Order: sequence, then C-alpha cells, then structure tokens
Amino acid sequence: MIQIPLTERFALQDLMTDYCYAVDKLTDVEELLDLFTDDAVLDFSGIGLPAMPGKSSFRKFYEDVFADMSHHTHYISNFRVEHYDGVKGTMRAYVQGLGRSNDGNEVHVHVRYRMDCVKTDAGWKFEKYSINAGMPLPGSLDEIHGDH
Repeated sequence: MIQIPLTERFALQDLMTDYCYAVDKLTDVEELLDLFTDDAVLDFSGIGLPAMPGKSSFRKFYEDVFADMSHHTHYISNFRVEHYDGVKGTMRAYVQGLGRSNDGNEVHVHVRYRMDCVKTDAGWKFEKYSINAGMPLPGSLDEIHGDH
C-alpha cells in the first residue's frame, strides 16, 4: 500500500472527479483544459482513439466532443493511488461512461483511467491521461468519436 497523506489523496481523487464533472457539463472547454499541464498527453489508443501530445493538440478533440454530444455522465470507482512522491502521483479508477450524441447515437463504456499527475503552484494537474478498455467496447464509440 502506498503511504500518502490523506489530504494529498483527496486532492488527487478530487482532480479526477473535477475532470468527470468538467467533461460531463459539455460547456466549458477552458475549465476542462485547466486541469492539464500545457505539455500533457492524452493517450486514448487503448480504446482505439488517437494519442494526443500537448494541450493544444487535444483542445480540438474536446471542442468536437462538446459540440457532438448532448449528454455525458461518468461514474468513477475503485480509485487507487499507485505512485506518490510528493511531486508526482499516479492514480487509477474504474469508469462507467454514458453518452448520447446530438444525432441520437448512444455509448456506454466500462473503461479504466490512469492519470499521471504533477503538483504545480496551482495544485495538482494531469500530465498524462490514459484510457484502457475494461470490457469490450461498443461500436458506437468509434461511430461517435472515430474521426478525431
């Protein structure tokens, strides 16, 4: 078991929760992007989407997601800190994500998040965010987000 001050564990868990709230609102890309370092990497290759290095490269991805989707909801569980040294931390969680696109397609995924974080003057930020399949993915995920 990783030894981590309780306040730091809550701060890391809150960062993941803040991500889910921001992506589920589908309204404020800046709020979502503020959770990441400028050179952060999104690696969604584990679910068949591209890896995107640097905040500027994944801004358009999130802008398109916000434009394409009418509803989002994410539920996180099985939260675990896997690394913590006071400056960097890695956490994982199981995620159930549901969404409906503006054209009526629906997606329901069971995935696993891995978020590598760094402590900055502004608090904890993501420096790498990866998603891996927890269960076989539905075809609707590619149908909705496959062109990004």
